[in-house]
Amino acid sequence: MTTRVSGLLVALLIATGCNKSSTPGQGGNSPAQAATFTVVRPQKKSLPKVIEQPGTIQAYESAPLFAKLAGFVKTVRVDIGDAVEGPAPASDSQPARAGTVLAELSIPELVDEGRQKEALVEQAKAEVEQAKKLVVVADANAVAAEALIAEAKAALERAQATYLRWESEAKRVAEMVRTKVLDQQTGAETENQFRAAEAGRREAQARVTVAEKAAVKAKAELGKADEDVKATAAKQKVAEAEAARLRSLLDYRFIRAPFGGVVTKRNADTGHFVQPAGAGKSEPLFTVARLDTVRVAVDVPEADAALIKKAAKAVIRVPALLGAEFAGEVARTSEALEPASRTLRVEIDLPNTEKKLRAGMYAYVRITAEMPEGWTLPANAVVKQADQTVCFLYRDGKAVRLPIQPGRTDGAITEVFKKQKAGVLGASEDWTGQEEVLSGAAATLTDGQPVNVSGR
Repeated sequence: MTTRVSGLLVALLIATGCNKSSTPGQGGNSPAQAATFTVVRPQKKSLPKVIEQPGTIQAYESAPLFAKLAGFVKTVRVDIGDAVEGPAPASDSQPARAGTVLAELSIPELVDEGRQKEALVEQAKAEVEQAKKLVVVADANAVAAEALIAEAKAALERAQATYLRWESEAKRVAEMVRTKVLDQQTGAETENQFRAAEAGRREAQARVTVAEKAAVKAKAELGKADEDVKATAAKQKVAEAEAARLRSLLDYRFIRAPFGGVVTKRNADTGHFVQPAGAGKSEPLFTVARLDTVRVAVDVPEADAALIKKAAKAVIRVPALLGAEFAGEVARTSEALEPASRTLRVEIDLPNTEKKLRAGMYAYVRITAEMPEGWTLPANAVVKQADQTVCFLYRDGKAVRLPIQPGRTDGAITEVFKKQKAGVLGASEDWTGQEEVLSGAAATLTDGQPVNVSGR
């Protein structure tokens, strides 16, 4: 036991002697003293921040397709992996094109109803034509009534003239009868002629009144005929609208591609009975995805969310493609964080003409966020000592320890926000850019240590 204790004491004395011989400033030149440094000044630079997060490749557009109407599947025209075309508007050289038909439904009762609506349209058109012809008849009647008025007025004028003639004759004959020039019989005959002329005048006046009433009636019938045309035209529009509605519904027999892409899911077979979404089976009949361009979706943590800007550069690495990398940029962000995860949804669009990228693939995304300029030092001028980050100033041939507030580093340069204020413990101040800082193996330096500086 005594021998073992003696051996430990000897080993301890040897270790203590070795430590003393390597202490800086005690005899000979130590490695720290022999090291050569350079003097640099803080510089303002922008140190971009690289945000690295996992992501998922998604189709640029993906549409689950459901039936609008209940019916039986008549035919299925596509399968998974088939390319489909979307609708296209008319151009100078091509007519408008509907999307590719994926499946057709059989709905015979709706087809029959469509025929009925088309027949109602034809009936309404016939009624409109009939009403227009009645307008022509009514208009002719009104013109005829106006002519009868003119004829009755002319007859009234003739009767009035006859009345005036016999009135004058009756007065003259009565005077001659009174003076015995003519006999009583002649006077009586003249009086009868006058009374007949008066009756003819009243009859002519009545005919005028009847003709005027007939004209009023004819005008009223003409107005009614005009309104009948409007009413039948309105009925025709209603019938046409109903027929158009049925045609639109009938067009839903065809399940069409909403855009160009690929069929990624198929859940329909010939003979299946399908219903509208929400009325039973909620599984889509087909899913069509657009994959000529894909989205890379990334969820960025709250701490980095404010740094993400539109058009920020990004690199996407896809492990499934042997680590192949694709360059892109931020296309859009959700602008709001997801409350549950406190993350910002960021999307990057990538062209996929070669169809290498598949929806659902895992990706690793590096987004470079541009940062404002700040004071920086070479990374080898900044060192962590105990619980402080420090650099060393060069003063009178010696290293002077200076606590600092560091920021990010890219391995070559390091952000430095503040430095300790000279003579005031715990206080800090901004950099001026004139400080002389030692750049080199800063980890080997101690406060007050003499240093060799290149060029001085």
